This record gives sequence, C-alpha cells and structure tokens, in this order.
Amino acid sequence: MKKLEPQSKSILWLIAATIAVAAWVFMACGGTESDATSSSGGEEDAGSSGSSGSSGSSGSSGSSGSSGSSGSSGSSGSSGSSGNNNSTEPNLKVAFIGDTDTGDEFKSVAKLIKKEGAAFVVIQGDLMYDFHTPADWFEAADAEFGTTPYFVSKGNHDICWGQCIGQAFAPGLVDRYKKWNVPMDDGDPTKVNYALTYKGLKMVFVSDTETTPTRADYVKAQLANDKHTWKICSWHKNMRQSNVADKNDEMNWTIYENCREKGAIVAQGHSHSYSRSKTLTKDSDQTVDPACSDPFALCVGPNKHFFFDSSLGGTGTRSLDATIAAKAHWGATYTGNYGALFITFNVGGDPNKATGYFKTVGDVVTDPPASSGKTEFTITATP
Repeated sequence: MKKLEPQSKSILWLIAATIAVAAWVFMACGGTESDATSSSGGEEDAGSSGSSGSSGSSGSSGSSGSSGSSGSSGSSGSSGSSGNNNSTEPNLKVAFIGDTDTGDEFKSVAKLIKKEGAAFVVIQGDLMYDFHTPADWFEAADAEFGTTPYFVSKGNHDICWGQCIGQAFAPGLVDRYKKWNVPMDDGDPTKVNYALTYKGLKMVFVSDTETTPTRADYVKAQLANDKHTWKICSWHKNMRQSNVADKNDEMNWTIYENCREKGAIVAQGHSHSYSRSKTLTKDSDQTVDPACSDPFALCVGPNKHFFFDSSLGGTGTRSLDATIAAKAHWGATYTGNYGALFITFNVGGDPNKATGYFKTVGDVVTDPPASSGKTEFTITATP
C-alpha cells in the first residue's frame, strides 16, 4: 500500500480529534432531546392539561417548555379533577306540582314557587277542571310564572291536549318551549310521550293513558344510554302503593322499575296529596334499600331511586288513607294545604348532592316534618 504523505497524516489526526471532542461534549450535555422530555415528565407524563398546565411541566420542545413550569391551566387541567359534566347547573332549584286548575289557589302556589327561587317548574298534569280551557290556564300560568319555564305531562283532565276549539295544551307548550330555547331530546308535547334535558336535568314525560310503544318501553329507550347524573320520570297517575290518598292501580310497576334501574326519580300527580318514599331497590313490593334506609337521606343510582306524588297544586285536597300512609316505605306524607316540592340539584359544588323540601303556601315546611328536627332531606347520587 502506498504510504501517506505527512500532510495527509495531519489531516486525518485533525478529523479524529474533532470527532472525539464532539462526542465528549454530547455526553456532558446529558443525551438527546427525547431523553430530556421523557425524564422530566413532558407532555406524555402530564397529559394534555397535565399537572403543570396545558403544555406539561417541561413543555413540548424540551426541558424548558413553551409555557414555563407554571403553565396556563393550573394543576387540575382545563376541567378540574373533580368536575362532573353530566350533572345539572350548580344549585339548580326545581319545583314539582300537579293538579292545578286556574284559580286563586294555583296562583298562590305559583307565587310560592317564584318566592322560593325555582329555576323552572315540572307539572304532573291536570291543568284544567270544570269548564276552564287551555287558554285560561296559560293566561294564569304566564301571568304568575313570568319568564320561569314550566314543563308538563298530560293528566286525565287535560282533554284539550292535542286538539281543541281554540288553543290546545300541546301546541301552546311547543310554542313556549321554543321561546325558552328548550332543546328536545325526543318528540314534543304533541306526541304526549316526549323527553328533554334542561339545565342538565334529564326529564322523560309520558301520557296518562297507554301508548304505542308502551310508556314503559318509551321510558326504557330514553334512559338506556343516558349519562346524566340526575333524571326525572314524570307522569300523572299512580299505583295504589305509590300514593297515600285514594288512587288505585292506574299505571303498572314495569314503568317504575324501568326508571329505578337507571336511577331516575319518579314524579307523580293525581292524588291531591303529598307523599315521598324512602330509597327503594324494588318498586313493585316497595323494598327499602337496607344500605340507605334513612327517610331523610335518600340515594339514587343504578337500581335505586325514590318516587313522590306532589299534587297539591291548587285544586282540591284529599284525605290520607291511614293504612297506606302507615306503610314502612314512606319517608314523608302530608295533606291539608296547597304547596310544592322543591329539589335543588348539584348543591354547594357537589354534583352528586341534592336537597329537597315540601313547603305550603302558608310558608310551612312539611317534608321533613317538624318532628324530625330537619329543614330539608338530602339525596346522594351514585352515577
């Protein structure tokens, strides 16, 4: 082999020395950029919102990050570690009534609802009696409730629901739901069975008479894939063991059980009285949940709920059936004066907590009763 000239040897030594110096510098600096991101957390460790902001504790471009160590979204990310997007708006107070008619007693109940600060009203049917018309009821309701929305299930006295000489209930409700910007989940009042979600509260309304598909199947379908924490099944009529006045079996237990399976609270009317059950794990035989049996501390969630009848909305009060009212599944019962049930959801920043009370137009809380020493009952949701 031909020997290298001295000048060529010098060039080779210079190249070798340069490579050695570069390798030493590389090792002293601690390796590659990808190693630095992995060892200090980076986007992979901290997530998209992460423990130190939207770009992670070390940013996306190496150890110094693009937003610094404090980030822009804080320690809990953009939604917070304890958030619950399936709950209602915070401190959402809802009033529940039924059997109203259009007279002064109803107007007194409406004034109570306004005074208590309810965000909206859920009415379990029987808006008209005697010779009153839907126009009469809307005139009274709109005057008293003002801009407060109300949502209604059909009662047996609401004979002018779909068609009537003059204004009917269903079209009038549809017009108001549109005015209040209420999004419908399925159908509308003209279909009698319908569903909507308002301010995070899921509500399913069904008819006072059987439908096709059946009311039980309709409720089951509407709740099947629903992820809302708080859900209401609303209808007018009762079963003998679901009211404390004189109403017999006019629904069926299947629809109650379908609501219970999804943790939906059942709201009823029709009896012209007030009653609220304890937490139930089976409605057809009124099985009280042994793990949540306190009459003033209720639980809702998969396979457990409670039902109530709040139908002292303004027309006629009925006596209690003492035998039924003494049953062990009741949390509270009452008759005597008109009033409304109020439930506040997502209380005090806890999306799984609600509180409730029944108050009369005489400003007296009867659920919980004075003998309990409490001013409200609680409801805990297990989504």
